[in-house]
Amino acid sequence: MLAYGAEAVVPMEISHLSPRIQGYNAEENEEGQRLAVDLIDDVRDSAHAKIVEYHKKASFYYNLRVKKRFFKQGDLVLMNVEVSEVGQKGTLTPNWEGPYKVKSVQGRRSYKLETMDGEEVPRTWHAQNLKVYNL
Repeated sequence: MLAYGAEAVVPMEISHLSPRIQGYNAEENEEGQRLAVDLIDDVRDSAHAKIVEYHKKASFYYNLRVKKRFFKQGDLVLMNVEVSEVGQKGTLTPNWEGPYKVKSVQGRRSYKLETMDGEEVPRTWHAQNLKVYNL
């Protein structure tokens, strides 16, 4: 509707005269087209409202499955091997390494880690790349 303002006519309907083609009136069609042009802003607003509603629903259902991870200083965590770039990578290698201790909270969901021996791990780590170490 927003692109063309009317429905398309299939060539088969023209050759076999469908009821829609038989009931066509040029004057009424012209009046309908003028009315559609006058109401195009309303159509555009309703289409935008539907898009906004769809985005709200999609983000709601996405956020239902998101698991936010928050750690405190002193918590034991495992680090994702893919992100840490330490050791070999492969199908049979473990996905997580550790445990590490949270040394400090650096910012919003960013953490500074240390090994169990007290040695600081380089750079900060985002909570997405960490998970709780269960004894």
